[in-house]
Amino acid sequence: MKRDIRDPDKLVRHLRRVMNAPLAPSLLPRGVRLKRGKVAGIAGHWLGTADPQITILYLHGGAFIGGRLDTYHRFCGRLAHALNARVFLPDYRLAPEHPFPAATDDAFNVYRELIADPRPVVIAGDSAGGNLTLVTLLRARDQLLKMPACALAISPASDARGTLMSRQANSDSDTMLSHGMIEVATDIYLAGADPAHPYASPITADFTGLPPLLFTVSSEECLRDDTHAAAQCARDAGVPVQVLERDDMPHVWPVFTFLLPEAKQDFPTIVRILGKYLTSNNVGKAPSQTVNASDSAIVEVAS
Repeated sequence: MKRDIRDPDKLVRHLRRVMNAPLAPSLLPRGVRLKRGKVAGIAGHWLGTADPQITILYLHGGAFIGGRLDTYHRFCGRLAHALNARVFLPDYRLAPEHPFPAATDDAFNVYRELIADPRPVVIAGDSAGGNLTLVTLLRARDQLLKMPACALAISPASDARGTLMSRQANSDSDTMLSHGMIEVATDIYLAGADPAHPYASPITADFTGLPPLLFTVSSEECLRDDTHAAAQCARDAGVPVQVLERDDMPHVWPVFTFLLPEAKQDFPTIVRILGKYLTSNNVGKAPSQTVNASDSAIVEVAS
């Protein structure tokens, strides 16, 4: 995937060719079924158990340019199975055909329809979808809508301004992305819009009123500081937050449960943290923590 392509048209073709290619068989856990449907007029995939008690809105990554829903079937299917949930993967509009704020509008409209159901809701997403996760929370808060029980942001792109140190410092160590790729993809997505707008760069916003947040990130990736800056915004606003960080992992590594032993190892931790927020009677008082993951153990350390 990693290429130093500065021509926008060539980058779009490259990312779509790579991201839309099948990575592995989309095997679902036993008891989880797939069906196609629409929410708020947005087509997508439903994955769910026979009697789901929770709704998860999962927003896929792909630099706002590409992404294949089937890539997420195994990870989202495992979430559905572990949390007894139904998961909706919307096929939101992509740039350059549909630049900012089209993707944010689609994600928000899907969320607004999903919360009409009485079941608790979780918003989750990776990379560009992590950005949309945070932006959807901010838009829902700003419009005084009901908040989800919690949210999961996997390596979220939270600063469209490109000012954070790890964008360049980790450009060589990141096995999937480079500073140049992110810069060009962001320009394609924004199409001249203000990169400092809170719905483009959520870390420019006040996170007051957001639900508990769980972040995951690799210490070697370009978006390391995007993730930690967003977590700090949550802490500053008094929002419960936990960060699961690993060394020597690729971008959005928790998604690759079919490929990476570390992703398999840490999946129960992700489920446990989300489950705690879902079942807590007073989630607003959950502790703020950083979870340091290693090959041998997972240790929770107070932040």
